[in-house]
Amino acid sequence: MPAKKSLFRSTTLLLFALVMSLIAIRTSEAMSSKTYVVIGTEPIAAENAITGARNQAITNSLVTAVGLAVADSLPVDAMVNRYEKLNQQIYGNPGQFVQDYKVLTESQQANRYRVMVQATVSGERIQSELTQSGILQIQKQMPSVLYFISEQSLENPFPQYWWGRNMPYVNTAAETAMTETMREKGFRVVEHGPQVQLMVGQASADAPEIAVDEAVKLGLALHADVVVIGRTVAENANYMGSDVRSYRGSIIARAYLTKTGKEIASVVKTTVTAAVDQSVGNREVLQDVGSQSSGDLAALIDDAWQKEGPAADQIDIQLTGTHNLANFVQFRRMLTSVSGVEDVKVKALKADDAALIVSYRGKPRELADALVLNAFETFSINIHEVKPDRLKIQLIPQTSVSTVQ
Repeated sequence: MPAKKSLFRSTTLLLFALVMSLIAIRTSEAMSSKTYVVIGTEPIAAENAITGARNQAITNSLVTAVGLAVADSLPVDAMVNRYEKLNQQIYGNPGQFVQDYKVLTESQQANRYRVMVQATVSGERIQSELTQSGILQIQKQMPSVLYFISEQSLENPFPQYWWGRNMPYVNTAAETAMTETMREKGFRVVEHGPQVQLMVGQASADAPEIAVDEAVKLGLALHADVVVIGRTVAENANYMGSDVRSYRGSIIARAYLTKTGKEIASVVKTTVTAAVDQSVGNREVLQDVGSQSSGDLAALIDDAWQKEGPAADQIDIQLTGTHNLANFVQFRRMLTSVSGVEDVKVKALKADDAALIVSYRGKPRELADALVLNAFETFSINIHEVKPDRLKIQLIPQTSVSTVQ
């Protein structure tokens, strides 16, 4: 019977790994000069304005090439947050960053002029401008964290925990405060919800203190770099007159690397909060102890991660179906958000294919499993080859995708 249960849990974890993946952290690195083949178009305002339209189409293509080079150096959120500054400092003057270019082909179609341009962009110049203008902020590689924190409050005599089997899903007050603190410090927090609870409940023992080996296995399945296991308790402390009372919150928590199962941090903390209403005092003291303990844990985890965090492997991705540049850009942005992906470099970009180099903390099969879980509005992906050092992926426009039965 134990062997069957173990087999069942292992099978569940294997299936779990195939259907769960989360977003990860990407760091900016120096870029070398790169060559892009891009398209530029411009309306022809009048019959005698063809030359002007051609020149503007070339300029537009150079802006696109410079934009691709910027995307190689900045994460998506930074590009969105600093969009106005990028417009002023970089996109508005593409010639400052283009080393050379040549028009490969051009055509006039009705009232539009279109050019195909091969442009070489100076990564050094772009990086220098990004740094001087304060747009580029180098970040450390930070791990993704999955929490297993049970909570016993004054409102409920029984411990509450999100991985409980046949229990209503709950996101505890202490864990909510802990995740907010971790995000503020640059950590990626692995989300969980009712669906994750259902699958985790089938793969682990139903107990408020989950076993370390089970938490580590589930963390690996969810592509977490670190799991934090702990419990919080809220208690009555002292009375201050007839109306106000104080509440004591305590936590014991430990952090483990999922790759090795090694304990890398631990924290024990107690806080006290005063309130008239028990419900308010209960919630506030749990949030307070969660937030304070998370600050201590973050420093310890960060220190251990910089010393012991797994190095990323280089994986080549051979991509076809990139003739629609918007689809390629969307795929590339998604790729940078996958948990474990530290960097994505464009090695080559041609009319309908591209070569990418991905720095990934994991195996190509794990990256493939994570990629297939993403949905796109305008295209789908077909991963038709997985090798120890590379993936071959095709981008398929939605208009040519058959309906799945």
